[in-house]
Amino acid sequence: MTTATKQRARLGDLLMAHGVITAEQLANALEVQQQGQQERLIGEILVDLGYASQEQVLAAVAEACGVPFVRLTPQLVDAAVRSALPEAFIRKHGVLPLFRVRDVLTVASSEPSNLFLGDEIAHASGLSVQLVAASPENIYQMMDETRAGGPAASRREEAPAADPLALAEPLLSDDYDSVYGTWPPEKIASLLVREAVAARASAIHLEPDEKVLRIRFRIDGRLRVVMRPPARLAAGLAGAFDGIMGLAGGAASAAGDVRLSARLLVQGRAVQLHTASLASAFGPRTVVRIVRDDEAQKPLEKLGCDFELLTAYRGLLADPRGLILVAGPRESGVTTTLYSTLSAVDPVRLNVCTLEACINFSLPGINQFSPATCGTTDAVSALSRILLQQPDVLALDGVLSGPVAAMAVQAALDGRLVLAQVRATDTADAIAAVAAQAPPEAAAMVLRGVLAQRVVRTVCLHCRGIGEPPVALRRRLTELFGPIEQYVKGRGCNTCGRTGYSGQIGLFELVAMTPDLAQLVRAKADRETLRAAVRAAGHPSLWVDGINKVRAGITSIEEILEVLAGCPGGPSPAEQPTGRARGGSTA
Repeated sequence: MTTATKQRARLGDLLMAHGVITAEQLANALEVQQQGQQERLIGEILVDLGYASQEQVLAAVAEACGVPFVRLTPQLVDAAVRSALPEAFIRKHGVLPLFRVRDVLTVASSEPSNLFLGDEIAHASGLSVQLVAASPENIYQMMDETRAGGPAASRREEAPAADPLALAEPLLSDDYDSVYGTWPPEKIASLLVREAVAARASAIHLEPDEKVLRIRFRIDGRLRVVMRPPARLAAGLAGAFDGIMGLAGGAASAAGDVRLSARLLVQGRAVQLHTASLASAFGPRTVVRIVRDDEAQKPLEKLGCDFELLTAYRGLLADPRGLILVAGPRESGVTTTLYSTLSAVDPVRLNVCTLEACINFSLPGINQFSPATCGTTDAVSALSRILLQQPDVLALDGVLSGPVAAMAVQAALDGRLVLAQVRATDTADAIAAVAAQAPPEAAAMVLRGVLAQRVVRTVCLHCRGIGEPPVALRRRLTELFGPIEQYVKGRGCNTCGRTGYSGQIGLFELVAMTPDLAQLVRAKADRETLRAAVRAAGHPSLWVDGINKVRAGITSIEEILEVLAGCPGGPSPAEQPTGRARGGSTA
């Protein structure tokens, strides 16, 4: 396996961050490397010493290079695109064409750090190239299994279509009494946490009914039933989660709240758990939120912004004063974006403080507060106390009420950079909301930009295929956004839990304030007037970003229609297909 030398230090840090190796093991490997074997890469040494597997090292190298790591299956390989590269080239470089969307060829490689390989593939194929990383054994196995006429190709053609009813099937055994009946609640709670982390779930929901305790995971923003034990387990399981919090040093977030938080290491992954319980008719209803380090501390580049928008957003952050809004409805990923934004600020040179309705994740070097940590239930009182700490950068998450909005504007007038989350549909809605809650003249002076967003699910790489929308909808989308050559859709497989989706990505709309927009703020213009001014200034909408991600084969048109339902700028509800569940955005 080959990695670039410049990745060595970061590779070790990544493996430690993911709990694969310890600091002592890394130090030992570095010592081995220094003892006359400097030509060997640190990843190879870690594998030879048995500290990490080749797949773990390759996954870390891929992460360092910003390349997705995948485990290839025959369903992921379109044999028809293999001819895009000469067979001799494929064997020589150990690469495998997977699929093609428009003029973009996705290719698996075991050398994600090879800076020139992508250019060579593009030259040989005449196409744009998107690299993904996979182990060499996995690549060569798929080369043989998916060759034309091979056994895997035949099996793939004979595979039955996914059963949509399988969406409701539990991830864990539903025969509770025979499988888990003798387990104590503490063991069930530990099992649920492990399985939830492995499934990339963001929350565990325990919902007692008269006879059954429904346990669901929230995966990619959607709830899925994973277990249905008897209702009698509700109280014991809620207590078991409280016990996990206590053993991990968790503490209540506010006096009187049945809410606990703790930091744990689960299957080598550092996570933070937050539990909240509320008495219901049939027992305590409990939600366990799961925040993974690698998800909460994403760099801005990993959120899904296009290059031009990201450059403009970084430009707004470069000015150390003013007010920047991050807007979206509930579960739209705004907290993750705020955290990622703070990671781009220098906490050594600057005093960075937050006021959060609930502290979701501990950020190194950042001074984080909530009303509860300030000894109050009032956000205004908490913010007054935080301002006495002389912050240079202030982030507000979930607390932007009328009085707090006015204080945030004043803090920006005083020369601070204020980042504030606001519940809004789009950028125009966010601007109007702040103008209505703060003095318009002051708001116009300090407001420098708004980033509106949503989060959509990405199509599963293992079962993606072509999915055609209704003719009338396709015609309307073409009228609004231009032609879309190919639509993709996941068929549903075991990897994605029969949903057709795996993972999430953001949709974004960025507006930098102009004198014309500032004048509209002073005049307390309505949302439609602001929205018309934003479009006249040439700022693309959330719909445009969503359609571009459909064009790129990242997500489906069905997902865009669902998540952006009610957001101005797209097809009207009457023009959209019926029979599809509508809902808010997900995170």
